[in-house]
Amino acid sequence: MLLLKAVFRIAFVPALYVTANATLAVANILLYYFGNTILERSHFALITPYSVTSFVPWYGFVIIFVFIAAVFTVSLLCIRKIPKEDLFKKSLFWLVICIILNLLNISVSFEKDERFDRVITGFRNAQIYYVTQNQWLDFMTDVIFPTLGETFKVLAPVTEKFVGDYRLFSEDFTVTNDFSSYGKTIDDLGVNLGKNDEKHLDIGEYSRVIYIFTESLSLEALPCYNDKINVNFANRFFCRNDIVKKTFTNLITSGSPTLQGLTVTFDSHPNYNIQEPTGHRNSLPKILKKHGFKPVFIRSASKFFANENLVFQNMGFSEIIGREDFFEDENLKKYIYGWGLEDRILYDQVVEYIKKNRDEKLFVSILGTDTHPPAGQMRYLHLNYPAAPKMDNIKDKATKLWLTSIDRMDFDIADFIENLDKEGLFDESTLIVVSADHSCPLNNVTAKIPGHPRNNLAKIPLIFLSKRSLPETDFSTLANQTDIAPTIVHVLGLEKPAGWWGQSLFAEERKGKSIGLDKKFLYFSNEKITKTINTEKPADASEEDILNLFNTVFTERRP
Repeated sequence: MLLLKAVFRIAFVPALYVTANATLAVANILLYYFGNTILERSHFALITPYSVTSFVPWYGFVIIFVFIAAVFTVSLLCIRKIPKEDLFKKSLFWLVICIILNLLNISVSFEKDERFDRVITGFRNAQIYYVTQNQWLDFMTDVIFPTLGETFKVLAPVTEKFVGDYRLFSEDFTVTNDFSSYGKTIDDLGVNLGKNDEKHLDIGEYSRVIYIFTESLSLEALPCYNDKINVNFANRFFCRNDIVKKTFTNLITSGSPTLQGLTVTFDSHPNYNIQEPTGHRNSLPKILKKHGFKPVFIRSASKFFANENLVFQNMGFSEIIGREDFFEDENLKKYIYGWGLEDRILYDQVVEYIKKNRDEKLFVSILGTDTHPPAGQMRYLHLNYPAAPKMDNIKDKATKLWLTSIDRMDFDIADFIENLDKEGLFDESTLIVVSADHSCPLNNVTAKIPGHPRNNLAKIPLIFLSKRSLPETDFSTLANQTDIAPTIVHVLGLEKPAGWWGQSLFAEERKGKSIGLDKKFLYFSNEKITKTINTEKPADASEEDILNLFNTVFTERRP
């Protein structure tokens, strides 16, 4: 400020600087305090525009305007009173002091907060460290430089390695309504693009769809599908005989981790990197909204994790409810720790939400966190469960904890569905879908589970529950996450978009296939071919054709 006045000799310019800096500082403080999310530093730096609009109502912008005007006026009056003598000397002295203070890393002095586990505490300390930094420096390095692209990337801060896993954005895409130039590739792969040949099921009308996503649940983490585990658990829901008979047992993960898996599931397109930049043109929530459903996403973790509040809104969800919202209820705060609200309490809140909106057509997607790897929920501070299964043959402590968390999640889902039934919310007009956001990726825990796959795109369970009779089908036919949305609209009696890759699992002449993207490799398999394609270096013209199709979003009208 002193240096600016010394250079420009007027109070207007330094007053602008003070006003902008004060605005950034207050914005950071308010967002940090009211945000109640421990991952903001890693995923959106607290000061991007949507962070503001997520918290500030229209009248808040009036308050902000008044605040800025007041700060500028007071700054202008104060700076005018600063004597002009020796300004350069004074400003250089204080500039050196400021540089020293800003370069000093005080994060080592932060105390660990015992309310959070080791992983979350690390993020919390990083967040505190962030808000103690120079506001202008952060604004430039976290927002301006990354926005300017690759040229200025070297000037941007180095973030945690996994942050890049959540940047689902590619500029290599085509949007078209013309399938003709892709016909041969579509036929060779046997995908259902441009086709809507599922026979109408005539099951009846549904007015409520409840989609339960379990976190990181591989099919082979359940003992009824992996006898090598040799432990009896998860038998209240997943391994119950009647549920086993209704479980699709050969459905392969198409995208991992969470946001990738959910994007593929809702958009029925294996390239999760091009759905956000193309506007989620064929998303399931948007289709259901056109047919009168209110799409709602309710999760136990922060709704701001990995920009997911924006992504889900762009997908067509009318309401996104997460950790921040539950934190407003004093009765729920004690159940919020680790990754978020405990699953059982989350399901209780969903029951209450559906009760309040029972007269509306609802599409409710639910995502808990109790089975989040590596060890799942380890505390369960305020809830009682049946005795944990004996795992004498499992030696690793973290592995025991994760498998125990699966058993307790299984208990909670059974309890949730029972409560829905008791409240009259699981009736003939209700369809319940139970699956996972993705299989559990390879880690130090899954590597120690006998019979568990050693890859990131493994099988996940998929179950459709209805009071009405659903069609008979082969539950073991090869499938993937792009098939889930087509199955839902097929059961609901709705038309499938031409741009969807998947096929209904209840289709009479279903052709099995799997497709998934992990890092830069595209994996595809059907009854005729099996391919692994390096998306950055296709081996031949046929692989280039597949990638051209993979990078294309089809619409039913001219884009």
